[in-house]
Amino acid sequence: MISKVIMPKLGETMEEGEIIQWLKGEGDRVKEGEPLLEIATDKANMEVEALTSGFLRKIVAPAGEIIPVTKTIAYIAGSMKEEIPQEAEAPEKPIEEKAPEKPPIQEPVKASPLAKKLARDYGIDLSTIKGSGPGGRVLKEDVIKVAKEKEAVPEEVVSLSRLEKIMIQRMEKSKREIPHFYLTVEVDFSKSQAMRDDLLKEFKEKEEVRVSYTDLLIKSCGRALSKFPRVNSTFEAGRITSHSEINVGLAVATDKGLIVPVIKDIDKKNLLQIAKKREELVEKANKDSLSLEELEGAAFTLSNLGMFGIKTFTAIINPPQATLLASGEIKEKAVVIDNRIEIRPMMEMTLSCDHRVIDGYRGAKFLQEIKRGLERPSLLLIGK
Repeated sequence: MISKVIMPKLGETMEEGEIIQWLKGEGDRVKEGEPLLEIATDKANMEVEALTSGFLRKIVAPAGEIIPVTKTIAYIAGSMKEEIPQEAEAPEKPIEEKAPEKPPIQEPVKASPLAKKLARDYGIDLSTIKGSGPGGRVLKEDVIKVAKEKEAVPEEVVSLSRLEKIMIQRMEKSKREIPHFYLTVEVDFSKSQAMRDDLLKEFKEKEEVRVSYTDLLIKSCGRALSKFPRVNSTFEAGRITSHSEINVGLAVATDKGLIVPVIKDIDKKNLLQIAKKREELVEKANKDSLSLEELEGAAFTLSNLGMFGIKTFTAIINPPQATLLASGEIKEKAVVIDNRIEIRPMMEMTLSCDHRVIDGYRGAKFLQEIKRGLERPSLLLIGK
């Protein structure tokens, strides 16, 4: 009996997968549950296991191919003598013989002898230069000008990674389809800063992990999400889905591009547990070893660029999510407190919202709740 191996749908948003490598070759014996090939999804690299035992009779899609989900990529048979279904043998398209095209006759470029010599020396095509001499004649000055421009702005072709290509597609789709609006508030980080310093002293000798300002942000976002279920929603196929789990995606920049691992059950974790999980996921992200489960399940993302001295920025929503919080640096600033000027550590954060899911009032109330958690960090410890 012969069975198909199809490109599996391994994620919520997966529409196609790239075959990185086959772990078995044609003719190799395959056991059910044994790794058969490695594929790249829109979020991570995954091994695909064989669903049946037998021999890898034929590989239809070789390594490097990008195949839509559910399409046949190989066949496993009971023996190598079994016939392959006709659909696997895609007929080759006949090659149409064409008469060789005659190269177009190019008229000689009008140029001075010195201009021709300089063009040869600099490796410049004379036909690409607009001459300034009589009748469009190319002069030495024209060649020198082009040579200097090429030297000043060297061309470089940048190859995009798979992750970068996917990010480009998703961000283009987001800006094209999602009606974004943005809300910005300023947060007094005095009490959060003091609490973090106290926690660092307390756990300095007992724990290896360090609680960061990002961990405080994650916890405060999770607390606010639990109070505003509508914000903890995704929008797909014209439908809003509210999620019961309180999960927060964290944007992480890696050498291969931006990736968003997910810290789950924020409402059930304390700050130390969040810090440990964040460190674990960031390390995995940089090693490109995140599992698909660690990349899915969030309806909300946090992007923190404060460590780079960024004051404020507006971020693009990662569909199908409906919100994304962008936080900037914590910087000392003169502010008015009870009719007197004080120096306080302040931070700006901007919430990007999908207007199809969240209106301005609900977005503002949600953002105020995040601010409240950071300005009264004791609330993050008791979950109120």
